[in-house]
Amino acid sequence: MIQFLQLILSLAILVVLHEFGHYITAKFFGCRVEKFYLFMDWKFALFKKKIGETEFGVGWLPLGGYVKIAGFVDESMDDEGLESPPQPWELRSKPAWQRLIVMLGGIIVNILLAWFIYSMILFSWGESYLPVENIRDGFSFNEGFEKLGFVDGDQLLSIDGVDLFEYDGQMVVSSILFDGAKNVVVKRGDKIVSVQIDPDSVNNIINNIQIYSGALITPNIRWVVGEFLPNSVGERAGLIKNDRIIAINDFKVDFFTSDVTSYLQSLAGQQITLTIERGSDWIKELDMVLGEDGMVGVVPSRVGYERRSYSFLKAIPAGFKKTQNTIAIYWGQVKTIFNPKTGGYKHVGGVISIGKLFPGEWNWLHFWSMTAFLSIILGVMNLLPIPALDGGHALIAVLEMLSRRKIPLKVLMPLQVVGMILLFAILIYANGMDVIRLFN
Repeated sequence: MIQFLQLILSLAILVVLHEFGHYITAKFFGCRVEKFYLFMDWKFALFKKKIGETEFGVGWLPLGGYVKIAGFVDESMDDEGLESPPQPWELRSKPAWQRLIVMLGGIIVNILLAWFIYSMILFSWGESYLPVENIRDGFSFNEGFEKLGFVDGDQLLSIDGVDLFEYDGQMVVSSILFDGAKNVVVKRGDKIVSVQIDPDSVNNIINNIQIYSGALITPNIRWVVGEFLPNSVGERAGLIKNDRIIAINDFKVDFFTSDVTSYLQSLAGQQITLTIERGSDWIKELDMVLGEDGMVGVVPSRVGYERRSYSFLKAIPAGFKKTQNTIAIYWGQVKTIFNPKTGGYKHVGGVISIGKLFPGEWNWLHFWSMTAFLSIILGVMNLLPIPALDGGHALIAVLEMLSRRKIPLKVLMPLQVVGMILLFAILIYANGMDVIRLFN
């Protein structure tokens, strides 16, 4: 329920502000806005009220929202009156450059919103980061990355000639899998090794990414107890802060990796023996019964991580840089979806996948981080040149600017129909994949 509430609140904020971008630009250029709706009001609305010339409302179907601008063929497919001469208050009477701005208004607001949220997150919470020089034990790689030529313990030094000073997992994975990185330099023991990235192997990893267990790449951080979760079985059994866990039964634990988590989950509800290192040379064994979630109930110490705080003025450019980086990472993922060689289309998800991105307990930092990320997703996806999306309408405006001729209604309507069919097909496919995964 908490995940659902966070999802609905986040979508409501994003949809309202996205549509406000269209609304405010249309009003600025003198257009009438007949409707402004959060969610779709197909057949009926949960709430509606007319203020001036605009009917504001909330629909019952949480699939986006819309503004109905006079003289514009939108999701409603309403072409009534469009065969008559354009009226001054209609969007179709405006110059193509003005229509382009109106079409891009929602996308621009999405990007500005992400920038604002990231800036305020950095100002309010700061950020933790992991200097590469602090990862003294290198990295662990799952089977997929091992096929690319990486070896557990490799220390990443550079990607395509760009030195790595701070470790950003999303950026590293995106550079290798989605942005076409060709060469990664690592330190392997006492040697400097160049790992040449084979594009065919990358496509194979993306195509089969769900069959590989564990994270693609994980910094080798020793499992040291930092804090305890409520009702921690580990704390009850005698674990204390700064204990280092070095074994679970006969399973040796060098570092806290996804393999450790998977092993614990396989022992859910069973008794285990933890071997811990307390102090410099005291080895101790603790017996405990795991809960049904297979968790010990400890939060690993973030040894090696450092913290960076920002003043208000410094948070603004830092937020802009984070927005740029997130757009680049997400755009790399989008390209794989439309590249048949990668099989990326197999891994798309709908509402259920998005909802699972939110935590099961309310966390404002995570909520705002996810809202900023979803705002970028909404902006990027709407920019795609698909009829019925903002990008498709913007492309039409650009073509009219270049040709200096209006595209006739008899062409626009079929394009809109094709776009709506394609859009619904994508929605059905993405959400259908979610349902299929529930039973796998």
